[in-house]
Amino acid sequence: MAREKEDLTSMSQQAAYWWVTLRDVDAADDEKREFAEWVTHAPECVEACLRVARVHAAVSRRDVRWPQTSAEELVREALAAPEDSVVPFRPQVSRRPQAERRPTVRWAVGLAASIIVAAGLGWWLTLSHPEQFQTKVGEQRSVVLADGSRVTLNTASKIEVRLQADHRVVQLLQGEALFEVAHDAQRPFDVHAGHVVVRAVGTQFDIDRRATRTVVTVVEGRVAMLAAGSRTSNLPLLSAEERVIVDDTGPGAVEHGVNLAEVTAWMQHQLVFNHRPIGEVAEEFNRYNVGHIEIRSAALRAEEVTGTFRTQDTDSFLAILAGIPGVQVAADGAGGYVVTSATQQ
Repeated sequence: MAREKEDLTSMSQQAAYWWVTLRDVDAADDEKREFAEWVTHAPECVEACLRVARVHAAVSRRDVRWPQTSAEELVREALAAPEDSVVPFRPQVSRRPQAERRPTVRWAVGLAASIIVAAGLGWWLTLSHPEQFQTKVGEQRSVVLADGSRVTLNTASKIEVRLQADHRVVQLLQGEALFEVAHDAQRPFDVHAGHVVVRAVGTQFDIDRRATRTVVTVVEGRVAMLAAGSRTSNLPLLSAEERVIVDDTGPGAVEHGVNLAEVTAWMQHQLVFNHRPIGEVAEEFNRYNVGHIEIRSAALRAEEVTGTFRTQDTDSFLAILAGIPGVQVAADGAGGYVVTSATQQ
């Protein structure tokens, strides 16, 4: 290049340098890493990337007409022009014949700056390390991703997010999360959870990953399900109020008419049970509390309970157990409880 990057003081000039450098298919890995460091160096760089996302959407419109000037020529003009000659470019939908359009150099330079930084955003999304979000036991957290999607993490959960120019990928490493996916037909949104991949474009769904099974419930819209490692939808297509449980043997039958209020009750820090075995209820409480409840009677674990509890209100649940004839509840000395029955089995 005509100038060393150290002499490029404006952000637009530096973006132009990286556009030219990384456009080369032989760009070195250290150059790519340096670009990733540059783009995340300061809040201004992050803000520029967010602005570029909007610019990228605008320049991708089919009804926007572009000049015949080549991208290489626009880049050279952007590098050669003084900084104050770069003006914001606002693409317009033109209804005049192509021959009547005579863009000025200032217009072309503004367009060049927009295209240069837009190209940089794609590399930034690809090269930056994936983001990780997680919650501790009893904690819940809601995060808004760069594409506008929202992910709400339940207790003791962890996700890894990688947003790329043509694909959005989330790994649900553990726990449960509710996904509200921003619509983008050109960028599929895939959630990997154990043996299954859930693909959505714009929808809302809950994935609960446990040690032996994963439960996928659609709250709104539709999702496609793929077996891990597959590129085509070879598992059920789910709609709102439908659920599938996937284990080592594959997906079970689709459940229809699922009670969504019960599925999403955890977002209000509640647990809703409808004829659920006491053993399962205890396990749910254990997800939200450091002090665990251990039920040592198989017969008691199989008995069912119906009710609504606060996630950390173990006292109410223990009071119900203590009211069952022959059942005793004792502290284990480590913050948890041991539940036994006179007819221990």
